[in-house]
Amino acid sequence: MEKKMLGNTKIAVSELSFGTLILGWLQADMTPEAAVPAIQKACELGINFFDTAQSYRTQAHLREGLGQNMNKVVIATKTHAKTCRDAELAFAESLKELGRDYIDIYEFHLIENKADLENRAEVLNYLLGLKAKGLIRAIGASVHRVEAAKAIVEHPEMDILFPVFNAQGLGIIDGTAADMQAVCKTAKERGMGVYAMKPLAGGHLRENPKEAFDFIRNTQTIDSICTGMKSAAEVEMNVRLFEGDTVSKDILAEVATESRKLRIYERCIGCGACVETCDQGALSLDETKADEATGKKGQSVVDHSKCILCGYCAEVCPEFTIRII
Repeated sequence: MEKKMLGNTKIAVSELSFGTLILGWLQADMTPEAAVPAIQKACELGINFFDTAQSYRTQAHLREGLGQNMNKVVIATKTHAKTCRDAELAFAESLKELGRDYIDIYEFHLIENKADLENRAEVLNYLLGLKAKGLIRAIGASVHRVEAAKAIVEHPEMDILFPVFNAQGLGIIDGTAADMQAVCKTAKERGMGVYAMKPLAGGHLRENPKEAFDFIRNTQTIDSICTGMKSAAEVEMNVRLFEGDTVSKDILAEVATESRKLRIYERCIGCGACVETCDQGALSLDETKADEATGKKGQSVVDHSKCILCGYCAEVCPEFTIRII
């Protein structure tokens, strides 16, 4: 697996990186033990870059799956913290769950715009202190908006940009794939490391993953492409696609059985929190399913043609009724 430098960070990462969102409670809800085969296969085939986050609850999955490889790989994790105290707690939690004494890349989770970044100034100052002590190697942010990506690129202390980027621009809230590519190009020119999420647009481009990956690779603005993988077969398929090898029929058949979709259980109370959170307009509330006797206000329903399987609706559900499985 080819390695590339993340900008000027001196951190070398595999061109294909392993996204762990799919493993956790927001999506497949796998146990750490169940995730071991996929993570071990990734290490075996040369993937050395793994992305996680406090809210994914998959840091323990990496600890279990990486085992003795833990300090041989690059790990990026994220926090939603907006205060120094919350950031301190989040960082300590990450170290404990990963079983590490440092983090390669520590990121702000989903910066919305310049004002949002400015409002987290005390968190940034805390992270800069950790970086000065060698406890963090690089600081970055994940973004779903072009506006937010621009704010990250313009900030002199930011080392890493982690945007949504795919051929159709699905998941980019306020622009197109071309808009995000332009910001990524500026980031590269500034010496930042750039790695992309949602290359398969939450499954919408899953029928031709090689074409989807090649689109991003051919822009020459992305150092690593992060995609979720929950089985050893998916890992092997993707690595072979990146290396230009033929994918066996057995592997293709196994991966084909792993379809995913958003599922909303009937115990939904119809509070509407998921509808408000969904930036894609994929969720709506069916008020005909309301039940005054139980206090149910309706039933959330999903338009699968719009859903990008990000899982953030599940994060705000007070009844834990939403799954991507």
